[in-house]
Amino acid sequence: MAIRLNGIFKDNMVFQWGTELRIFGSSDTKCIVRCELFKDEESVVAAESVTEEDGSFLICADPIEEPDGPFEIRITAEGSDPVIIKNAYAGEVWLAAGQMNMEYPLARSEFAKYLIPKIGKTEIRYYKVPKAGFLDEAQAQAEAESEWLDVDYETAGDMSAVAFYFAQSIESRIDAKIGIIQCTFGNSTIDCWQSVESLMTTKEGEAYIKEFDERTSEYTPDEFDKFAAEFAKREKEYNDKLDEALIENPFLTFAEAEREIGPAPWPPPIGPKAVRHPGSFFDSMILRIAPFTLRGVIFYQGESDTDGHQTEYGHAFETLIREWREVFFDDELPFIFCQLPMYISKDRKYMGYDDMSWPLLREQQQIVAIDMRNVYMAVIADCGEFDNMYPSDKKTPGDRLALLAQKFVYGFENIEAVSPFIIDARRGEGVEITFGGDYMLLNLTAGFGPEDSGFEVAGEDGEFFPAEATVDFDGKTILLSCPMVEYPSKVRYAFFSYGPTPLHAQNGLTATPFQVRIDKDLGGN
Repeated sequence: MAIRLNGIFKDNMVFQWGTELRIFGSSDTKCIVRCELFKDEESVVAAESVTEEDGSFLICADPIEEPDGPFEIRITAEGSDPVIIKNAYAGEVWLAAGQMNMEYPLARSEFAKYLIPKIGKTEIRYYKVPKAGFLDEAQAQAEAESEWLDVDYETAGDMSAVAFYFAQSIESRIDAKIGIIQCTFGNSTIDCWQSVESLMTTKEGEAYIKEFDERTSEYTPDEFDKFAAEFAKREKEYNDKLDEALIENPFLTFAEAEREIGPAPWPPPIGPKAVRHPGSFFDSMILRIAPFTLRGVIFYQGESDTDGHQTEYGHAFETLIREWREVFFDDELPFIFCQLPMYISKDRKYMGYDDMSWPLLREQQQIVAIDMRNVYMAVIADCGEFDNMYPSDKKTPGDRLALLAQKFVYGFENIEAVSPFIIDARRGEGVEITFGGDYMLLNLTAGFGPEDSGFEVAGEDGEFFPAEATVDFDGKTILLSCPMVEYPSKVRYAFFSYGPTPLHAQNGLTATPFQVRIDKDLGGN
């Protein structure tokens, strides 16, 4: 008989202090599996569980009541060799999940060549969940080879840049090991990150499944295998060129790589064997680490959903959060995510065409943050890059996620984390807009006229015109002037795929994009 733990249970692991420690895996036969924690050879916690009929087991041990370590964790069962995990710590554990902007490695981010050589000993450790769309032998082998790594100048470069900056900021405020579980897959839509059963609970989720089924039917199995092989060949050729370029310059950003070697091949063919399919990364990645106890989730995803699902995204996102809270056994699990930054392709910009898919998805993200408890949104509208979906500045998103965690999860006082957001709008000769948020004063970048203010006003006909913007004397009100609109009925800010975002708080937090109807007159209610 043999005990097999899920791949996250390895030497150097970090587990969440202050809540039960969960150890899970499988056994060849039905048996009692025992877990025991030792500190300096003294047993401090012990628990056991009986395996289920399929051999799986989950042991829930009492909490370690404060950050501490190192511990040795021993998992034993009669007739089996013990499994021993060494150098484990009770600390702060965060799941960093999403698509490529969360996966984007630190080494290829802005200023990495100056930062990484200066990284000394940190209290940060990270674990990468093996990337897989299906549970198979390759995934099992990758999981067996996975490991927890101490973050230093030698290892940090391969870590999620957003997660690194997030962890670095948390580390500066918390006296504990910081454990980052990186669970990412590039170019993935929201339906990949939850179960098919979850998607089927809403018509928006069903739309994802229906679209995948329709696209799957475009090819016969033989045609799919042929096209998939051709795509894999092109992808390998591209990756070989990229590897060569990275040997020459390990700090090559995504935008620089595209200029040097061209864009990566895309899209892959869609079929029953496609890696990206409804439920794929939920089944093969999230469920491999659930119900590992977490402090919270940081999430950066949505770019791939702007291609036709921007108005459906919110409901699918809500069901994802609910399902993750269910599988991680925590109805209050904090969920902090990045709203999408600015982006538009060169072709669309030069054609003067904006389908508004990005602002519409940003709006959906904001609705989720408003409607769901313990869900917080980092506004990064000022972080986008023209014609580049993968901005190299990952410090700003990481730091803003960390500010929200410090304020709402850790309860630190005097943390300014909430970006300016609209409270209401009133019309008179122009429009007055009042903002809330964590700040003292609003600032508009100097030198911006109506075309560059980011503000637009429309009448009842719905046609928007640029508006001139100034900050009122109270520092919390924006005054708009738009002679082209006689009776303002709608107002919006930064509501485009790519454009100027000059409105900030004095602390640097950028204002939240919005579009609203104007239902109040100046001096009225």
